Amino acid sequence: MPKKIFLSAGGTGGHVFPAISLMEEDKDNKYYFLIDKRTENILIKRKLNYFKIESSRIKLNIFLPFYLFKISIGIIQSIFIFLNYKPDLVVGFGGYTSIPSIIAAKLLKIKIIIHEQNAVMGRANQILSYLTKNIALTFENTKNASKDSVYTGIPIRKNNLKTKKKSLQKTIFIVGGSQGARSFSTIIPRIISNFSRKNKTKLLIIQQTRKGYKEELEKIYNQMKLNCEVEEFFENIYEQYNNADVIISRCGASTLAEIQSFKKSVILVPLPSSMNNHQYLNAIQFKKKNNCIILDEKKIELESEIKIIEKYIFLKQNSYKLKKNTKTNINLTLSKLINKILNQND
Repeated sequence: MPKKIFLSAGGTGGHVFPAISLMEEDKDNKYYFLIDKRTENILIKRKLNYFKIESSRIKLNIFLPFYLFKISIGIIQSIFIFLNYKPDLVVGFGGYTSIPSIIAAKLLKIKIIIHEQNAVMGRANQILSYLTKNIALTFENTKNASKDSVYTGIPIRKNNLKTKKKSLQKTIFIVGGSQGARSFSTIIPRIISNFSRKNKTKLLIIQQTRKGYKEELEKIYNQMKLNCEVEEFFENIYEQYNNADVIISRCGASTLAEIQSFKKSVILVPLPSSMNNHQYLNAIQFKKKNNCIILDEKKIELESEIKIIEKYIFLKQNSYKLKKNTKTNINLTLSKLINKILNQND
């Protein structure tokens, strides 16, 4: 008989897409989602079962009572949902949306798993880790993770696409996460404008941008007489990964896992304002097993950095190679861990 599993994931696609990938991988159980309003459209498009709950960041300032009130509302909402559906397990994918649902599951004595996506455990997961020993990690050496944590990697969608045939044209796919990168819409065009005229003629730019930036970005590339395709969101993002010669990307954990599966050359630009500098730490972990370059956004427009980028993009032998002695040590994927915990006696 299928088990009922609730996946708590909200805030950004970086939390939600791994949860969706897990659901798609496990055909034996019944899944429901607990989210906030920011990611509702992702689940609506896929016609998935979900519930919206209240939550909030925890900040130690004069508004703390308001934050705690919203979290309390989310806990009550989660309790009513769980009492109605009687789940066998609740999995938290990080972000503050997980806080009310995991606390509610603990109060109702429902089995819990917490999945940490980044190379440093986030504040929400650090708090929630006191409620369960079942901690799953994307990266083997995650900072601030407990000794009981299990290295499972991160669920990603299946890649069944055939490798793209080589051509003289260089396709660059620029992606900044599910919401796009605002700064990429200004920084990347300025960098490319400094490439040699000969190299510019060889480029095809595919770029995901923030809402409201599409027309302006297209105008900039058209003025440079570059071939381009700009979208606010790519539903076929796997095709873009597959068709790209080089990917320029932020460093969200799920994005890096997907890029690794396509074995592409990568230029990584960590988000400077990421909590606990986790995007930079994600990039460092990624580089241990993958050939890539990591650039500092604050220095990326320096002449010396632009030359590095141009040279990397147009290397004749710019093919992906897995670094030596980097075999994965994963022996228990998240879906296997879930089934293991479901089969444990209380």
